[in-house]
Amino acid sequence: MLADLIMLLHLALAGCIAAGLVFIPIGYKLEWDWTKNWKLRLIHIIFIGLITVETIIGLTCPLTILEYSFREVNPPESIVSYWIGKVLYWNLPHQIFIAIYSFSLAWVLFLWISCPPKTKTNQ
Repeated sequence: MLADLIMLLHLALAGCIAAGLVFIPIGYKLEWDWTKNWKLRLIHIIFIGLITVETIIGLTCPLTILEYSFREVNPPESIVSYWIGKVLYWNLPHQIFIAIYSFSLAWVLFLWISCPPKTKTNQ
């Protein structure tokens, strides 16, 4: 059960990061305030940066390690966990993930410049 909760947290985190890649530029153009929130954008860039670095150096995500330790390497027990696992864990070569995450980090850095968040000086 705890492993399933960690898997759900992992999915939510991945979803938020992926959604930010799409909705930050759209929301910026539509003047949605949350897309200009400096703290939110900083958290977004830190997470995608950490994920990219950990993938390049070959580390496994800490949430994956934690989930597997609680699961004791058994497959997910419920149908929901099974499908969340299918969404989260793709069986692709490591280089594909490096390319995806590197592109995502470059995109977030580009958005930081082209759609800058508000700071105290530019509010």
